[in-house]
Amino acid sequence: MDRSGLNVQENPGLANWDRLEQNRSVFDGDVADQVEYDRISVNVKQGAITGGPFIRISPIFEYRTAEGRMKKFGRTGLFTWTSKMSCPSFSLPAGPMENGGTCPASKERSVQAEGSYVKHSPSIDRIPSGQMYICTTCYAGKGRYLMYKSMSIGQTARYKWVQKALRNGTFIRQMTEAIASLIDPKIEALLAAKLVSNKYFRIHDAGDFFSPDYYRAWVEVCYKLPKIRFWCPTRQWVFEKWRAIFDTSPPPPNLALRPSALFTGAPPPAIQGLAAGSTSVDGRMPAPIWNCPAYESDEGSCAGAHCRTCWTGVRKPVNYLTH
Repeated sequence: MDRSGLNVQENPGLANWDRLEQNRSVFDGDVADQVEYDRISVNVKQGAITGGPFIRISPIFEYRTAEGRMKKFGRTGLFTWTSKMSCPSFSLPAGPMENGGTCPASKERSVQAEGSYVKHSPSIDRIPSGQMYICTTCYAGKGRYLMYKSMSIGQTARYKWVQKALRNGTFIRQMTEAIASLIDPKIEALLAAKLVSNKYFRIHDAGDFFSPDYYRAWVEVCYKLPKIRFWCPTRQWVFEKWRAIFDTSPPPPNLALRPSALFTGAPPPAIQGLAAGSTSVDGRMPAPIWNCPAYESDEGSCAGAHCRTCWTGVRKPVNYLTH
């Protein structure tokens, strides 16, 4: 069953890709070819990290906030600093590509059309009562991602920069240099004030690998930074073409590439050559599945829970609390 017709307007727990598409359409500029840098600083009181690598946008344009104020937009950080993961990450527009997203498997009909996914997952034709297609409840399609247009605009700018950098052949160099710019004891000490580490990196706190060239570029970045531990969830494993790509261009040892389950409560997918998979339920799952402890820590973060299993426990399947 394709649940794309669910009434997301009346259910804030569901991803609203149409509204996100409207937010993304606000972007009205071009992105610079080269990444620029500002000094990193941390406002401990506000818990905000500023500075670091950024993308300049020209011309500077204005957009209207949810409160009705006009605000200028002329740059966006290359990285995001989500409080839960306690490390820098890279964020692209999530959701269907028809809505400006980068997640081909976010629509049930796309997965059903593929068909080969059933070799590795229960059929989504038989999602048990009370469970849901995970992308339907994606956190990157609701909440703050909908509330703040600046998040959608920033993701759109990064997406445009990625596409330009891939065409120009500069993505690998620029992304490697940008991540390497954080590898500094002084920066580590600075970030530690917010329980953030520069020794870990998440590829895609939103979005997915939208093309083979983009995936292979990230593989090269990981190889060039062997002292950084990378983690990336992906749902591209559902496509036979992509399973072949993962076979011919396997993730390097410092990249935990985790296949994500298709619906809540489904077993974590086991895909040869990739790290153990992940799933999501509103509660705990029995061993050997590792239940993410971040939600139970006082800070609600990986650092607060003293856990980096997603990066280092490549043989452990993981359950994330549905949110």
